[in-house]
Amino acid sequence: MVEKDQPKVSFIMPVLNEERTISRCLDALLSLDYPNDKIEILIARGPSTDNTNKILDEYAKKHNNIKLLDNPTGNTAIGRNICIEHATGEMLMNYSGHVIAEKNLLKVLALKLSNSPKDIAGVGCSNLSPEEQNFVGKVSAVAFSGFMGGRNLFHQNAVFEEEKYVEHMSFTCYRREIVEKVGNFDPDLWCGQDAELDIRIKKAGYKILYTPETRVYHFKRATVRSLFRQMYRYGAARAVIIKKHPDTFRVPYIFGAGFVTGLILLLILLFLGFIPLWFVLLLALLYLILTLVSSFQVTRKISLVLSSVFFYFLIHLAYGVGFIRGMVYSRL
Repeated sequence: MVEKDQPKVSFIMPVLNEERTISRCLDALLSLDYPNDKIEILIARGPSTDNTNKILDEYAKKHNNIKLLDNPTGNTAIGRNICIEHATGEMLMNYSGHVIAEKNLLKVLALKLSNSPKDIAGVGCSNLSPEEQNFVGKVSAVAFSGFMGGRNLFHQNAVFEEEKYVEHMSFTCYRREIVEKVGNFDPDLWCGQDAELDIRIKKAGYKILYTPETRVYHFKRATVRSLFRQMYRYGAARAVIIKKHPDTFRVPYIFGAGFVTGLILLLILLFLGFIPLWFVLLLALLYLILTLVSSFQVTRKISLVLSSVFFYFLIHLAYGVGFIRGMVYSRL
């Protein structure tokens, strides 16, 4: 395909406190195997408290295809919508400041989308974990890749050998007119707004295509505290999405809430003497075995496998508490 046929792509990227990864993220985008004049990088800057904005200012001075926009709310969905308002590309690349692209990202996603039937609204790829993450990030990546971490439930963390239609991919190249047609991103959702967008896209009769021909590398949370907060928000977002779209409910979505309520119930019954201690320990042993098997299928590194037990507990607890909160309150 000749260069003049390559569609212009607008990266829509809300950022907040991304000093750890934003330079690598932008360096990768500026090195893509795609015409520079067909790429614009729109960055909605939240109220960062680190050096993110200083780093962005330096990049914007050197590269005229990087445009900085203000997003004082820090809301990710609002940030994406601000970027869309200023975008000039035919296609929108949903992106984040803690993601590193392979050089052929747009050459695959944008061109594949451009040459696909009009009922395909977007093309996405796998997001893998980079090797250079810290220990927390590495263990998180193992946990999310196991069956106990929702690998078979959430396609955004999946890796498939062949192209296939999926419910959702985290980093997707969309046809701009379709995103605008269905109403852009939902500002009520601080997280999970891309998954909710894909639901509306599918309800409008369009499809999301996965391709294994390229990938991005997604840095996971670097601290236990930030991981807990992230999973809490994910759980709350999933509950709000289910209330907005009841037809998307799936039984596994409530496993986290069941984990939390079951844990509380077990402790109460144990305290009151209605169940013996050995029964609780047996359930704990079963949970331990399942988490170890889940992680061992992903990696053979003993330190990561053993540490994942705590991380699974953290993920399930945070997601469950967040889900319960989201069922009670509609705004995140």
